[in-house]
Amino acid sequence: MIEPILPPGAVAVEALDDPPGLAPHPAEAHLLARAVDKRRREFTTVRHCARQACTGSATRPCRSCRGSAARRSGRTAWSAA
Repeated sequence: MIEPILPPGAVAVEALDDPPGLAPHPAEAHLLARAVDKRRREFTTVRHCARQACTGSATRPCRSCRGSAARRSGRTAWSAA
């Protein structure tokens, strides 16, 4: 749906439902410690799509994290791990 407006090399991944059996990345699990089930599923699905986009853009799969620069700007930073 968004592909026509993306710049060359950009990758879009979409999920209309939360795929069954997904688990949060171990380094991100603590972010969901107090989350309700719906929020846990949504978070895990969004991160799954982001990892697929990273793989589709020739970047190795990674976990997202918030660094100090990302925290100030509100953007997600992508680590190499």
